[in-house]
Amino acid sequence: MPERSPQKIKKLREHAERLRFFSRSSLYIARTIALVFLGVTLCVLSFVFCARLANLYILVNEGMALRIECILQDGPREELDNYFTAECVAADGRLYDATYQPYTVSSYNYMLDFSRIRVWPWQGDLTVDVLEQADHIVGTANSNAVDPDSAPPPWTPIRYRLTASKVKGSWRISAIATLTVDPKIDPLPTYDPERSPLPMATPTVSPALTPRVSIVTPTPFL
Repeated sequence: MPERSPQKIKKLREHAERLRFFSRSSLYIARTIALVFLGVTLCVLSFVFCARLANLYILVNEGMALRIECILQDGPREELDNYFTAECVAADGRLYDATYQPYTVSSYNYMLDFSRIRVWPWQGDLTVDVLEQADHIVGTANSNAVDPDSAPPPWTPIRYRLTASKVKGSWRISAIATLTVDPKIDPLPTYDPERSPLPMATPTVSPALTPRVSIVTPTPFL
């Protein structure tokens, strides 16, 4: 086997070093590009997630508040098209319920609790579970009421699953599915003004320490 000259060995080593450097550089560049692409993708998905969540929150809050206004106070039904699809409005049985038509409702307390929100960017539709409640319904009976002295009946709480879809570039509530009628709700504890507060311990003031003075009696020299 012919021996290689020192110059040829040196060239082979330099060539191997260049190959190793190129390989490490290519791996570093590929890893950097992958990390940048992953970071940009996460930023875009986070932006889309937050935007969808905000749109869904506003859409459901304002849409359901207008819906109950139309039921209790004969609100502007033509504005429902800004929040619901026409198919959803036509299929909403509670919206056409005549329970509160014999009454003129002056005020009410409305509550909408959100739970189980699904706003993933890769999904076309958004879904959210809400619990709709209304209490303190104040109103008077109209002339067509069966009992002229009766008050508006209490509102039955219902847990819904709402589906929002994009229609012509805008989000609309496309379906309202009933999950639970009159679910069990834990009432909040009420404050009792007659209940005396718990006694609190009175801090004890410690007496200030008095410096001790020692009197030294000189001893006479012997």
